[in-house]
Amino acid sequence: MSVIELKRKEEFDNFKTDQLVVVHFFADWAEQCQHMNVVLEELAAQKNLQDVKFVKCQAEEIPEVCVKYSVSAVPTFVLLRSGKLVDRIDGANPTELSKKVNIHASKTPVAEPTAVPAVDINSRLKSLIESAPVMLFMKGSPNEPRCGFSRQMIEILESNNTEYKTFDILADNDVREGLKKYSNWPTYPQLYVNGELVGGIDIVKEMVQSDELKSLLPKKQNLDERLKLLINRSNVMVFMKGNPTTPRCGFSRQLMEILNETGVEFGTFDILEDEDIRQGLKTFSDWPTYPQIYLYVNGELVGGIDIVKEMVQSDELKSLLPKKQNLDERLKLLINRSNVMVFMKGNPTTPRCGFSRQLMEILNETGVEFGTFDILEDEDIRQGLKTFSDWPTYPQIYVKGELIGGLDIIKELKESGELLSSLK
Repeated sequence: MSVIELKRKEEFDNFKTDQLVVVHFFADWAEQCQHMNVVLEELAAQKNLQDVKFVKCQAEEIPEVCVKYSVSAVPTFVLLRSGKLVDRIDGANPTELSKKVNIHASKTPVAEPTAVPAVDINSRLKSLIESAPVMLFMKGSPNEPRCGFSRQMIEILESNNTEYKTFDILADNDVREGLKKYSNWPTYPQLYVNGELVGGIDIVKEMVQSDELKSLLPKKQNLDERLKLLINRSNVMVFMKGNPTTPRCGFSRQLMEILNETGVEFGTFDILEDEDIRQGLKTFSDWPTYPQIYLYVNGELVGGIDIVKEMVQSDELKSLLPKKQNLDERLKLLINRSNVMVFMKGNPTTPRCGFSRQLMEILNETGVEFGTFDILEDEDIRQGLKTFSDWPTYPQIYVKGELIGGLDIIKELKESGELLSSLK
């Protein structure tokens, strides 16, 4: 029997059998994994193991499964019956693997029912809609649209050099039917900008003709520029799978535990949310695996979890990382980072709310240089600044460390002709 490769979480979840299943979590870049794949093929060819299912999975491609079975390094082997863990082998140990497979292959399987958790479809839809500033629900993918309207929508977005994400409604009937009710819009494709429904292909075509669409859609940044901005977004920057609260692979979870113990202030970016960043950063940094940690010294790469563990053992890490600041100190430093400083949702290229977008348009017209901070990236800053400034909403604009106000104040200053002098 040959070894089966499962490439997606859905394939893994659907691979159900009462027979013994041996799963190899591997990575292409790890030499030991290549050797153990050969061992797995040899075991699969043994006549006495014909009833055993042998599976291999790229650990980095299915982080949810790795977390479920506590896979934090490769190679790792887990032995399952009816989806339940019965044994495991951590590391490259052909003798131990062969021994445990043969022992468990001789045992009688016991099937157990699996409970299916309920899914809140509205929460899913809201999360999907807000997963990118521009979100398109379509039939197929940008490379392979599966209806004429979806193809036309992609052509319009591409012709406007738009940064956007898509969801294939043909791959998920719950989303396909649920979104019609959620948005009260019966057809596809559906285009959303900053979480708000714009409409379907007819509406978008009308906006193209009236020249309204260009101002609504954020433009694509050069990938290298995006990477440089992200790497330097925080003194310590972690590119990981998931977020600090919910890491989506064992490597990322371990790194969060280490950094939290140091008390260091750090930012994160979820590479599962952006395939361009995920692939581009590997080339940009010449580092093939995740998580990646970037330090404040010129945005230079420290390395992955193995390097960080070595630095913990040698006691080098603490001296390398800046200590966590008091929140008020952080706020004062941020407010004074630029003569004109804007705290907003998103960034100047991709505002993530209508008020922030309007403020960017007004400030860009003045020609005044200004700095920004995305409050969606840091909940401490988002909540703390409300108290610090005694101003409950966003965006907020500061000049030379003093609060001017929000969008309404800026509009009033513009109408009265005082805005330019107020920003200097």
